[in-house]
Amino acid sequence: MRTLQLLMMSVLISVWAMPAQAGRFYETPGLQPLPGTEAAVAQAHHQAEASRPQRPTPPAQASAWLAANFQNLADAPWEITHQDITVDLQPASSKLKITIVVDILAHQNTTTLSLLMGGVDSAAVKLAGVAIPVQNQAVSTYSMLQIALPEALTPETATQLQLDAEATLDCGAVGIGLHPCGMGAVFNYVAFFNYYLSNGEVMHSPFTSDLHVVTPAGLIAAAPGALMGTEKLADGRVVTTFHQIERTDNAGFSLAPYKPVDGKLDTGAPLRVYGTAGYAKYLPAMRDLAIDVIATYGKLFVPFAWSSLNVIQVENDFSGGYSPLSGVFMLRDEFVGSPGDNGWQGVVELAAHEYAHQWWGNLVAPQTNADVALSESLAEYSSCFYTEQKLGNRSQVIRDNISYMYQVPAKSDVALGAQGVTQSEYYVQIVYYKGGAVLDMLRHFLGDDVMAKGLSIYATDFGRDFAKIDDLRVSMEKASGQDLAWFFSQWFTKKLFIHAELSGQIVEVNGKPVLRLKVHQTEKALRFVVPVSIDYRAGKTVVVPVDVNAKVDFVTELPLTDWPVRVRFDVQRTQIRQFATGTPADFNLSGLVDGADLVELALRHGRAVVVTMKQGGGEHFFADTSWNELYDLTADGRVDNDDVEALLGAVGGEVAPF
Repeated sequence: MRTLQLLMMSVLISVWAMPAQAGRFYETPGLQPLPGTEAAVAQAHHQAEASRPQRPTPPAQASAWLAANFQNLADAPWEITHQDITVDLQPASSKLKITIVVDILAHQNTTTLSLLMGGVDSAAVKLAGVAIPVQNQAVSTYSMLQIALPEALTPETATQLQLDAEATLDCGAVGIGLHPCGMGAVFNYVAFFNYYLSNGEVMHSPFTSDLHVVTPAGLIAAAPGALMGTEKLADGRVVTTFHQIERTDNAGFSLAPYKPVDGKLDTGAPLRVYGTAGYAKYLPAMRDLAIDVIATYGKLFVPFAWSSLNVIQVENDFSGGYSPLSGVFMLRDEFVGSPGDNGWQGVVELAAHEYAHQWWGNLVAPQTNADVALSESLAEYSSCFYTEQKLGNRSQVIRDNISYMYQVPAKSDVALGAQGVTQSEYYVQIVYYKGGAVLDMLRHFLGDDVMAKGLSIYATDFGRDFAKIDDLRVSMEKASGQDLAWFFSQWFTKKLFIHAELSGQIVEVNGKPVLRLKVHQTEKALRFVVPVSIDYRAGKTVVVPVDVNAKVDFVTELPLTDWPVRVRFDVQRTQIRQFATGTPADFNLSGLVDGADLVELALRHGRAVVVTMKQGGGEHFFADTSWNELYDLTADGRVDNDDVEALLGAVGGEVAPF
């Protein structure tokens, strides 16, 4: 009530002059999103996805991790051409029996093979029916099997090896494996079967595969790849076979009393959405969403490359979402929603992120840990673009932008393209949120058509291959005809964002209004293009892009067609930035701090970015996408009554020219 009274009084009176100091920058580190918001749901999903253990990288060969591509496998000592996997889940004994028949093609004399797979309790290997020694070494949640051959493999001659292993069901909430606890008759197994080429360099050998899942009565098997059919055994169990014609390294599956819903992608490839009975009413909406997202990405990038897509609901604590080639595993809560429901946007955001991995992560894989942005950042960018186009708002990318700004303390920040970024405690904020927003910045710099063309070139040139961040730069340069080294160096190799104080005045020059702008960068002088929105009378708005070309103090003049109502910077949050005002509280840059500024601030009142929870304690981050830090005069992370009162002391003050 007091605020309203003061607002009314401000129209009648003026107080003392505007304080001279500029607005301050501030940092509110380590905040969590407000519980229950879309930001909180999205972050929990991404953190769960990111917590899925990475494939271990031997330190001595870290730079060579995934160094080989599909074209140069023949240069390695040996490769896997195909593997046939049979998995037999035995719920009563909590055991999983695994039989893998591996087709190996040696290119050099080879006496040692190595295999990394999901953790197993025991393993036995036969070559041509003869048992040979195998060493099982635990590596995190994996097993590294070292296989000593009795004699060297004959080059260019196919060899078949059989591995029999047994694993115990893992009821833990973290890690790759089986999590049957507390969820009824639902079992999930998402495992890697990675073979390494044993010549001193760690290299990747993907393979085609057939997966046979022996399914207990009453359950249905779901897995990536084309469903080839089922076979009923004498004891009533069913063997379900999935075929991967493409080279991959995943053989995950899920067992549950599914009620699948079928569809067809725009490429003609079959789509099947597996969900349990309790979620049956949502499955048609999930099917239609998958069809539309895949079609949209196919037009933006390149057409969906795989022969099928299976979307698989999991009901346990598996890591949020995971998208191997031609399949998507997603936590059950992502299946709760239909268009028009509360929370549907959150469902769309998360699903669109996972579907994007069919391009970014599968069709083109990051070569090293330092290139993880080519998977997660591109997937988040794609999801942000999809929701903006289909749902008509930029709330996702704006929330990503703000989330990064408020949750990563400067002392904990690392570069987006740093080798160790996956080990950062702020990995999600940096790679998912900042990375997605950085790519959105590139889109606004280049334009939608050029950005789409660049990603199409990238997907075409590096399809079914591995890539580095610099390869994305080259693709974007081909599409745009511009030198983009400055952008990729600035945003991928450095840990920074824009700190800038904004000043402006509307003056009359030769009888016509002119907007004088000054951008003072207080940290590093970066190049960025800031959209300046000029609002005229009768609701007309003109947006002028201003290229701040890496200068500490940048000054420009923009001619105006009329006296504007207000001027705003980067309304759509296209930049990773923290703005302050060099003319505090003169929000419309008129040169005066007056009632118009006070009304503008009053509209922001209560839109706090940081809120204190009575229950549970602590401060939480609320990703209000209308947030504008220029209105936070007290620099406490909120726009509230304190800021209104601070402004009242300045109403009537004239801003000195710069």
